[in-house]
Amino acid sequence: MDDFALKDEYFLEGNSIGCLLIHGFTSTPAELRELGEILYECGCTVYGIKLKGHGTTVEDLENCTYKDWIDSAVDGYYYLKEKCEQVYVIGHSMGALLAMYIAENYPVDKLGLLSPPLVTKSKVAKLAFIAKFFMKYFEWGERERTEEESKYLLGYNKFPVKSVHELNKLTKVVRKELPKINCPVIIVHSLKDETVDIKSVELLYNNVSSKQKAKVFLKESGHNITVEKEKQKVFDALLNFFTSITAKEF
Repeated sequence: MDDFALKDEYFLEGNSIGCLLIHGFTSTPAELRELGEILYECGCTVYGIKLKGHGTTVEDLENCTYKDWIDSAVDGYYYLKEKCEQVYVIGHSMGALLAMYIAENYPVDKLGLLSPPLVTKSKVAKLAFIAKFFMKYFEWGERERTEEESKYLLGYNKFPVKSVHELNKLTKVVRKELPKINCPVIIVHSLKDETVDIKSVELLYNNVSSKQKAKVFLKESGHNITVEKEKQKVFDALLNFFTSITAKEF
């Protein structure tokens, strides 16, 4: 599969359990593609959406607001809801914020939150409301990647600072309504995450109303946990939490 195809959204029709997969800020559906294929092999219907402004040009992203990203996620939710009896929502990074937003406002059966950025380590992110007037774009830091990791990390190599301010607005909206989340929820976070502070996990875990909730910590990965060296642990944790049985029985 070429890069263009991996960047695009995809729909894999399976059983009556629908899994909505939401990628992160500046990224594409590719970062959750392996997870989507595993869920499909287990029998699920899978919809990996592409958020507005992503997978095209960074200028497209710059023209979006956080409400556009919410609309993309909610449209995906409704599409699955029409086809499936149950809907599980799984998001990575900003996608986790959008997954939380859906669970706060719509019926969700189970929720998977990967590297949820309620508290960030980024100085640029914290000062974006001011920095956007002086800086148009900011480049992601270079990091050595294996060929297999790079295959699925097809997002922009820079981002509009204005868009970070929109991301911060989304975070604020989601944080206010955390107690509205009452479905089973699993949070997966790496202790070496260079972007998201571990405080995010505790804030989330302590404020949702879910009776069934779990935290899983990785030790060797960075922020992109669905493509890095411990990705299988991420996949297994989600499958085990969602089913309480082995993946083959799912």
